[in-house]
Amino acid sequence: MTARPGPLELRPQGARAIGPAHALRSAVVRVRGTWVRVHRVTEGPARPGGSVFVLLHGLGVSAREFATLAHLLSTTGRVHILDLPGHGGLPRPRGTAPEIADLAAVVAEVLDGADVRSAVVVAHSMGAQVATELLVTRPDLVAGAVLISPVVDTAAHRVLIQAVRLVGSSLHETPRTIAITARAYAACGVRWFSTIVRAMMRYPVEERMARVRAPVVLMRGEHDAVTPVRWLEALAGLLGDGAETRTVPGAAHNVVVDHAGAVARAALDVLARTRAGTA
Repeated sequence: MTARPGPLELRPQGARAIGPAHALRSAVVRVRGTWVRVHRVTEGPARPGGSVFVLLHGLGVSAREFATLAHLLSTTGRVHILDLPGHGGLPRPRGTAPEIADLAAVVAEVLDGADVRSAVVVAHSMGAQVATELLVTRPDLVAGAVLISPVVDTAAHRVLIQAVRLVGSSLHETPRTIAITARAYAACGVRWFSTIVRAMMRYPVEERMARVRAPVVLMRGEHDAVTPVRWLEALAGLLGDGAETRTVPGAAHNVVVDHAGAVARAALDVLARTRAGTA
């Protein structure tokens, strides 16, 4: 049975709703034998050649973590938010377990179908691996990126250590973030979560990131034990002059939920750098 897109409530923090000028279009599409939910957000009429942002969630969660960020970015350009296969209540793919490169290929096909080019990708945690693969393999699609809480720290490359770090970071998350994450994890399910964890642990993030030739902002929360400062700086060294690191005060691993403003500023900074590079 075909999955149906659930509602994605977009609202700025502290507001009850977004006005009627705010357009949200959702669809579930079949790509490479799997299902992806795509939310397209615009405010006002789309402008040909305008700015495009693509938002990729982390392991076990969903597009809902980007609700506030999507609202902020939609005033600048089109926003595409994806629920990756097996996430957000979508069916889990059958057959061979996907690698991160497979997920990136699915995202690329979705973006090709939407005529996306030179987007700024904002990606969280495992999604940062997918974004990294896109930066390497499809530079026509992705002109720059904000990689939030990128994984996996090679100095702690064991699932148990990562789990302990995530629990420690969770002690600093807000009740709102914990509630969003808990619902998303329940929808994802233990089996699919475990499948993607293994793919995440196998992904050669350092080797792939060394091949990126685009402006990138690397972000983490102050209390993020999953992505320590040392690891972020090591990744920045691989990226060279095109990289910048930022630590968000008071934030933990899920920076995008309660600190969307800081992430939006980073995305706009990357957008400005991509435009300067093509001027």
